[in-house]
Amino acid sequence: MSAFFIFLLFVLNIITIFAIIVLYLRQNRLSMLEKDQKAVIGEMEQLLSGYLMDMKEDNETLVKAIKNSVAMNPEHGQKGQEHGSIKETKEEKQEKKRTRHSARV
Repeated sequence: MSAFFIFLLFVLNIITIFAIIVLYLRQNRLSMLEKDQKAVIGEMEQLLSGYLMDMKEDNETLVKAIKNSVAMNPEHGQKGQEHGSIKETKEEKQEKKRTRHSARV
């Protein structure tokens, strides 16, 4: 009878050790997922702040272009000049993006 209890004790110990190993692996996986999630959140914040800075610069250049076009000809809006200045600002924006991209690389 005692042999049966010893065998049962070994089986229960093996099952317990296996359960502890499985739980430990799950905990490590969870902590790795948390680290990855924090890294993704940080990257998203950087991207959003970059987009916000680009939008802010675009808005400032647009305001300057509109002020310049109105200051040049206050009687007529001259949409052609505004359109041309907006195209210039888009070209400036692309150039800034290229310089930022080359600076990051």
